[in-house]
Amino acid sequence: MGRLNIPKGKTFVGPALIWKRMIAFFIDIMIIMLFILFPFRKLFQGIVPKEYSFSEAYKLLASTSYTSYIVSIYLASSALTFLYFYLLEKKMSQTIGKKLMNIYVVSNINNLKRWQLFVRNLVFVPIFPFDLLVILDPIFMFFTKTNQRLTEILSKTRVVASYDLEQ
Repeated sequence: MGRLNIPKGKTFVGPALIWKRMIAFFIDIMIIMLFILFPFRKLFQGIVPKEYSFSEAYKLLASTSYTSYIVSIYLASSALTFLYFYLLEKKMSQTIGKKLMNIYVVSNINNLKRWQLFVRNLVFVPIFPFDLLVILDPIFMFFTKTNQRLTEILSKTRVVASYDLEQ
């Protein structure tokens, strides 16, 4: 059988819709909670006995041995979260949430570079001043025409979607 010579629809790439980005991020956070944070839950369950009052638990957790233990778990889970976004965006230009929402990351200058992926994911680094990005980064999305976060502007990247032109 011969192939049909049907003209393909015209498409263009443009900024991803904010609601798609939010749903994709929500899906990614659920995956992170399930596969990264949920396993760490068992480590926290045995720290404070259930019969301790709030003040007793606070004194126990304020001790240096427990503080360093909790900080170690926090840093490990943050590093794994950073790696989730960094590695998936490096390999596929999208995370699982972005894949499900049909959006992806592109570079404004050429192909995605490692430094661009590193900068766009600084929001997951739990060290001052990067931890301020948790608040500042998404706010920028609502005030830019292209719906870019602050770290996307700095990294010269953007999240896009393909749109079909109706004829």
